[in-house]
This record gives sequence, C-alpha cells and structure tokens, in this order.
Amino acid sequence: MTIRANLPAWVEIAKANIRWQYMYRFNVLAGIVLTGVTIYLLTIVWKAAFGSQSEVDGIALEQMLVYLTIANLQLYFLRPEIAGDIQARIREGQIGFDLSRPASYPSQLFASAAGDMIGLLPMVVVAIPVAFVLGELRLPATPADGLAYVASLLLAWVVAVELNMLIGLVSFWTLEMTGFQMVYTLVGNFATGALIPLWFMPDAIRAVVQVLPFQAIAYVPVSIYVGEPATGAIGSALALQLFWAAALVLVIRFVWSRAFRHTVIQGG
Repeated sequence: MTIRANLPAWVEIAKANIRWQYMYRFNVLAGIVLTGVTIYLLTIVWKAAFGSQSEVDGIALEQMLVYLTIANLQLYFLRPEIAGDIQARIREGQIGFDLSRPASYPSQLFASAAGDMIGLLPMVVVAIPVAFVLGELRLPATPADGLAYVASLLLAWVVAVELNMLIGLVSFWTLEMTGFQMVYTLVGNFATGALIPLWFMPDAIRAVVQVLPFQAIAYVPVSIYVGEPATGAIGSALALQLFWAAALVLVIRFVWSRAFRHTVIQGG
C-alpha cells in the first residue's frame, strides 16, 4: 500500500486519539500541574546547588533554570502511551483487528501517537503560564536557535515514539510489562538529561548515556534552545538526532517482523 492509500486510515486513527485526549481532560491537566510542581522543585534544588555562584563549568544559572523548565515541560508532551496501548490490545485480543487493516501496524502506532500529540497541543496554552510562574521560562537567545529547536523537537518526538514502540512490541512475547516499563521509565527519564544535563554528569556515566538514544529526546533539543548545542554545533546535534531516528526505524522493522510471526490469534 502507498502512503496516499494509507493516509485516510492514518488520519482517522489520529482523530480517534485526539478525541481520547479530550475525553480525559482532567488527567491531562493533572499531569501538567504535576509537571509544574516537578519544575518548581528542580528549580529550588539547582539554585541551592549553584549557591552563590552564577556560573558552573561555563553554564550560567539562568541557562540551567531555563534548561530544566523546557526539558521537563517537553518531556511531559513527548511521552507517548504506545507501549501501554499495545499491551492492552494484545491482552484484550483486539490486536487481530489492527493486524487485519491494510496499513502496517507500526504506521498505525505512529498515527495514534501523532493524534495524542495534536490533542495535547491546546494544553500548551495552559502549561506555558505554569512554566513561567513555577520555573524560569525564557525565549531562545536568537531566532536561529528557536527555529533549530523546533526542528530538533520534531526529531525528539520521532525518537520518543520509536523507543516507546519498541518497548510495547515486547508485549508480543510477554503479557506482563509492568516491571519492564518501570525500569525503562526510570532509566529513560535520567538518560534523557531532563533531571541532570549531561554537562554535569560524571564522565563515566556521561560516556554511557552518550551512546544511548535517550539524549535525543530532551538533552539535545533543549541544549539547542539555551544556546549550548549538545555536540558543540546545531548542525551536528540535529544530525545526531536524525541518526537515531533512522537507526530505530531499522530496529523496529527487525523486531516487528519477528513479533508478527510470533503472533497467535485464537477464536473467530
């Protein structure tokens, strides 16, 4: 099937997920408030860590606070629920309907994640004032940094969706994913750099994090936003994200080909 032929199906899947976001508006707003509290607490902690110093290792306190605000706000909106959806549909036996559709299952997952993101966009209007009040939100240093951040944010979304999809595909081999997802969330939240930027990580830990794709979700785009690109230059930082986005597509194709062959659907 061509992209043009699949487009109507993808649009309908995205619309369904947009409606889902509005059905559970209270949960979304509660998540935004919780994110705001997280930003506020991190701001207090890092102000205390800097103490009387206005700069540490070339990073100004103001930059650091803006980084924390943007990173955690962004992390909330780049947290697709694909893994949980896959697990639920396999347990309920609805996966058979998904596999019978002309569009490939991974493309359906991307469409649903796009719907989730679009549905959350109006909530940005609510979240931005919260970030200004509880954090230290500022505009990018230059218009070029702002445009580069938007491009980097889109790539960050792609990588976040791909990683979440890979975790969800594990459900084809095991129905109980709670422990696995908890480990993924714990490691992922740390490795994205949303809590501690890679600038301030010990050398040994930073060396490990730098070979993982998680940094492409928060650290890379937000470092561009604050004018300190992760790789030293905006071009190479975007290239790093593009590499992970492409590499994860290959991994997903490999895992999905085996998950599909592993699938057994009982009943009519």
